[in-house]
Amino acid sequence: MKATGQQLNEAVCTINSTLRVNQAELSYSQLGCTNQNKEILREDGPCADGRGILVRVGWNVDSHFIPLYETCHDKIGLVNYYSTHNIIGRSVDADDKSNTRPSFRQSGYYPGLDVNGAFGQPQQNKTISRVVGGSPILLANYFNQKKNFFLARGHLAPDGDFIDAGSQDATYYYLNMAPQWQSFNGGNWNVLETAVRKIATTRDLDLIVHTGTFGTMTLTDANGHQQPLYLTFDKNNNGVIPVPKYYWKLIHDPVAETATAVLGFNDPHMERILPGDILCPDVCSQISWIHSLNWKINDISKGYMFCCTAEELHKAISFAPNLIAPLFL
Repeated sequence: MKATGQQLNEAVCTINSTLRVNQAELSYSQLGCTNQNKEILREDGPCADGRGILVRVGWNVDSHFIPLYETCHDKIGLVNYYSTHNIIGRSVDADDKSNTRPSFRQSGYYPGLDVNGAFGQPQQNKTISRVVGGSPILLANYFNQKKNFFLARGHLAPDGDFIDAGSQDATYYYLNMAPQWQSFNGGNWNVLETAVRKIATTRDLDLIVHTGTFGTMTLTDANGHQQPLYLTFDKNNNGVIPVPKYYWKLIHDPVAETATAVLGFNDPHMERILPGDILCPDVCSQISWIHSLNWKINDISKGYMFCCTAEELHKAISFAPNLIAPLFL
């Protein structure tokens, strides 16, 4: 801390909107750090029914590890199954909105792959063309920047759910993202992320949020066949880093012991939604805050959305948390 020169400081809030540190009352402008504490990644056992490894992201302070979020990564399939983090309702609205976004980092994961290059739009153009058999008509339909039909780095634990710049920066790992069509990322999924933060703030709740992916979406090739879509190919020409068919978010209030899952289709090219595509009974009609959102919940191009109980989500996606809880209304 600039005011004390010490790395670790204990502070108490005062009635004067200041913090008391070592008997001195300090304003927020005096509380900056000379250097940003660097987070570490720590592997901590299996996850996703043994398919992945749990990677915890946080900080070492003296002999203690302070976790920020955790993510479940499959080193073989190169899939990020889910990330888990907390939203602190009394604080999240005071997040640092001026922080400059860093680049995403591999940090030793995805060996032999240039993930950043694979997200480049020239490379996406080549990859999608290859998947659909080289058809220029299909490519123009699937890859269209004006319609936001390109793959973005979709955060699982989003930077906007964290308060300070150091915590926000710590979300920029390729372990904490999956390929997400920008029309969905900036559409209904963005509405959902913003709504969860607003609920935590207005209701003064501390929420546990699990965000994950499921399945692999497909595109119709030049022969009319469905082909799985991957972000890129490895040296053996195998598709790697699958583009998920679904994104899901489980919002859990541990005090009230309520939870609700919201799922969205990460495929703006679907012609229609079939009954079999809805993984669990849709209960959106029962959830009051879902009705208040300014979104087109059934717009496929923006990400068709539906809701489930926590119990039904786990039945459909075995690695989702096993919660039996009433709906978070």
